[in-house]
Amino acid sequence: MFSRILLLALMATMTFAVSFAQQSKEGSYSCAAVSSGGIFYNNRTKKWEGTGFRPLSKFVFKITYVRTTTGVDEYAVTITPDGSNDALSCTADRMPLVQIDELDFLICRTKFFSYKFNLKAGRFVEAYLMGYVNGQDSNDDTPVVSAGVCTKIE
Repeated sequence: MFSRILLLALMATMTFAVSFAQQSKEGSYSCAAVSSGGIFYNNRTKKWEGTGFRPLSKFVFKITYVRTTTGVDEYAVTITPDGSNDALSCTADRMPLVQIDELDFLICRTKFFSYKFNLKAGRFVEAYLMGYVNGQDSNDDTPVVSAGVCTKIE
């Protein structure tokens, strides 16, 4: 009888701990780039060159727990650019839900941007990898990588 009570208490504690871990990762985060760089086409030299850019990226990152499957938590993630009301779905490898790995990294992408978040450190990296590869030598569409910080707001 004592072992049954002990087992039930242990199961309740584990359920609470898993629930708490899921809830602690849920929420909205205000994110802003602090550093950016990429490549641009130099019209004078007719070559692509590396450069620093003014960090402009600001957005709200929202993560919502959806379910646990085969021992892995899955989340719905959205990115809402600053000044916009349109939340963009951020997915993982064509899957609608995203997982957080054992290092607390969350990796997802929208239509044009790829993201890697570290929830513990409150940091992110964002990459726009369009342009250049389209074969056109102009600065109308240049690749950029930005790094920044996220602060939980909910």
